[in-house]
Amino acid sequence: MESPDSSRPAALRDMQPPAGTGPMNTWLRPRGPVFVLAIARFFGAVASYMVFPFIAVRLTQAGDGLAVAGLVTAVGPLVRVFAGALGGIAADQFGRRRTMLLGNALGILVMAGFAVLHGALAYALLNGLNGLVRAIAGPAQNAAIADVTTPAERPQAYAYGRVALNVGAAIGPFIGAFLVLRHPAAVFLGAAGAMLAVVVLLYAAVPETGRQLRQVGNREALRRISQDGGLWLYVLGGSMQLGVYMVIETIFPAFLRGAVPSGLMLYALMTLVNTGMVALLQIPLNRWLGGIRPDAGFAAGLALFAAAYLGIAFLRSPFALLCTMVVFTAGEMMVYVVMPPYEASLSDDAVRGRTFGAINIKSAGAALGPLIVGTLLQVGGAHLAFPVVSGVAVVSGCILVWAVRAREARGAAPAAGPPAA
Repeated sequence: MESPDSSRPAALRDMQPPAGTGPMNTWLRPRGPVFVLAIARFFGAVASYMVFPFIAVRLTQAGDGLAVAGLVTAVGPLVRVFAGALGGIAADQFGRRRTMLLGNALGILVMAGFAVLHGALAYALLNGLNGLVRAIAGPAQNAAIADVTTPAERPQAYAYGRVALNVGAAIGPFIGAFLVLRHPAAVFLGAAGAMLAVVVLLYAAVPETGRQLRQVGNREALRRISQDGGLWLYVLGGSMQLGVYMVIETIFPAFLRGAVPSGLMLYALMTLVNTGMVALLQIPLNRWLGGIRPDAGFAAGLALFAAAYLGIAFLRSPFALLCTMVVFTAGEMMVYVVMPPYEASLSDDAVRGRTFGAINIKSAGAALGPLIVGTLLQVGGAHLAFPVVSGVAVVSGCILVWAVRAREARGAAPAAGPPAA
């Protein structure tokens, strides 16, 4: 159920397409808040990817094992599991913009903290605070995009954010690698500067949207969310999917460093392939597949994830590993064609922030995935760990398909997306 246009600020109503315009016959230009939020996501990604891909590497270089690195990496997502509800409540009751400003201002302090604190315990603490940052700002940002777009526009709007994130993710590791060899503290101070740019953008150019909406009390919102079985089935499948996805971004570079010659350089190249594909192809893919059913998108994406991890388990030539990244990225893009607009459609405007906060519980997968895989790599190596990840990807796809179809069967299904042109 969408709020009527009369409930939206005039500046946001002006973003709607002309009456009678087919959603797939016109392309949503990234203007207004959609554009600013995409740029903010770019700077946030630059900050994160300057720092977090190197945490596991720095810990293993200091003598800690992959299991310890996986545990430190898991702290941030684990905090998001418990703190996501707070971010969702703040987004609905205090407004999207205020909540994003609070979360990203805290992010400046987190990045600066990495410049002065060292060791596994300190990194775990800071990674936990980063999880709090994302738990506060994430639901508000996702809800803000939904606030200023129609259901037909959302696949495109979320695609712009996804492309911006991946461009930042491509640039961040190269900046981080360049700086860490010269002065490690400069990496973290540079990341703090990028987070400051996010705060300035949000403060200067994003309107408040949450407080104009009809308010629903927390007790009523909790009743709605807790009784939505389809939502929790989706969270279960999404948690497993996120765990599968996060292995590539956390434990995999530390594994690759010891598995193949010049492993970190190969990982940087694989990251460039991944982010380049997303930057070039995500928006055209969203336009081409904008009418695909969510269950079909989830099934195809997770099947490609499973195939990629089987390749990673048994292939060691650089070219073959680059090919597995192409397959993995194709799966990632397929999942993200359907996931953000599907999540935005799981509630109405008044409880959207709190629903995104509940969906944040799937961050448990991002916490457990690296921890479990790091342990499996130490116990049984790649031939044990990555086939297990592949199997989890298949199970995740089955659960997500089940969640979508169960919701449809109860007559509560969201729109699958704009019709194909």
